[in-house]
Amino acid sequence: MNRSLFQFKAVIALAFAFVIVNSGCRENTLISSKLSPANDTARVKADTLYTCVTHTFFDDYIFTSLNLNGLPIYQAVGGLTDSFFGTMSGATYFQINPPSPGFTFDTSYIIDSVVLVLPYGNFTFGDTSDITAQQAYQVFYMNDSIGYNSTYYPSTQKPIDYANPLSGAVSVNVYHLKDSIGIGGVNYRPALRIKLNKNSVMARLNNALYEGSMSSADKTLAFVNAFNGICVKPADTRVFSKAVPYFRLDPLGTDIMSQAGLVVFHHGSNSDTAPRVFSFSQTDCAHYNSIVKSYSRYPANQLFHSVQANDNVIAIQNKPGASIDIKISGLKSIPKGVIINQAQLQISMLGGSSYHNFAAPDQIYPVGIANGTYPAGVAAGAEYSIEDRKPETSLSPYAILDGGQHTITYGTTPITTYTIGMPREVIASIAAGNDTLHLHLHGTQVLYGAYRMLAAGGNYPDKNYKTKLIVVYSSLKN
Repeated sequence: MNRSLFQFKAVIALAFAFVIVNSGCRENTLISSKLSPANDTARVKADTLYTCVTHTFFDDYIFTSLNLNGLPIYQAVGGLTDSFFGTMSGATYFQINPPSPGFTFDTSYIIDSVVLVLPYGNFTFGDTSDITAQQAYQVFYMNDSIGYNSTYYPSTQKPIDYANPLSGAVSVNVYHLKDSIGIGGVNYRPALRIKLNKNSVMARLNNALYEGSMSSADKTLAFVNAFNGICVKPADTRVFSKAVPYFRLDPLGTDIMSQAGLVVFHHGSNSDTAPRVFSFSQTDCAHYNSIVKSYSRYPANQLFHSVQANDNVIAIQNKPGASIDIKISGLKSIPKGVIINQAQLQISMLGGSSYHNFAAPDQIYPVGIANGTYPAGVAAGAEYSIEDRKPETSLSPYAILDGGQHTITYGTTPITTYTIGMPREVIASIAAGNDTLHLHLHGTQVLYGAYRMLAAGGNYPDKNYKTKLIVVYSSLKN
């Protein structure tokens, strides 16, 4: 399967799954009584496969430019330092629409100011307890366009007009980004606001408005084609804070603080003084989130370059970031002819107290890695959707697939464990004659680069923690 197509399908399903996943740990019974046959003619057995070979690898193969109505568009903008996982720097690039097709400013209007608005996404990754934490932002015009149907990745770097910035560097208190904004006695939703260089931005807007008004075809498209777009980024990418806020590009309402874009305030000789909003639109405007991570001087780098045959500690983040490669051997040890009732992969979290500021993911999910013969028609090394994720257009598979946090207690020791149900994939793999199941585990694909977790790998010394696959099967009694 084409990897971009596979990723597109996965993003759609997992993005919506993000909304419904319950955060926090849930109590979990490892083997439910529902898995056992209702009569006494069968014997039930649970085998634990500890032969899991695990490694951590860096994966940035994710496109951050998906436009789909109803899908929230979160953008990480800012820089942070994580003492274990290194630094992260994010910038957003996006296009805007005119207030209406063919719109131009009346000649009597006097422009008072132009303000960039990015609605706060109600999520900040990192140390959110520091009330003094600051981020310095700056706004630039893009020197190159972006395409609505084009694919952009975290590593994409479009040229911007550094010589003529649309704003100076503006320092923002990250802690107070969640506060509502009062304008003229009216409270608006929380948002990032940056006052722009009025003359510089209006020259570009008026040029694009002229092109739009003169178009005999699609006036909005003519404007978008003439105004390349906006970049909002850290003022200095060498400076990092304690947390990165996430903003929303998709409209959260119709007022001036609920739409990402530019707000033009003006007055004139007539009574029309309503601010004009040049906003991002999911149906017309392209975007992407640039995210750069650096690990070279931090402990996570040792995980990426481990030479162990099987690592005892592994890590996971939302892409771009750490992902887990796992090979589970021993499928042929499961007796032939049995009925597999359940197969559950368990990944247990390490260092639970260290997640106070840097949250662990609510959910992780698997994709399969083809071996050249299974699945049929998929090239060796390519990713594919495992059987338990199908149909990909539905969220119902998550009732079994899960991927969320649970609390499993061994004796008196509670362990936070991510459980991934995959009975159909195990059955299909055994039927194909495989002894090994190869998977990649990722975080969710909505909040790019967020979350982080250390987990017990396949070589972890405590078997209660170590990565394992538990297969429950039944057979008729002799």
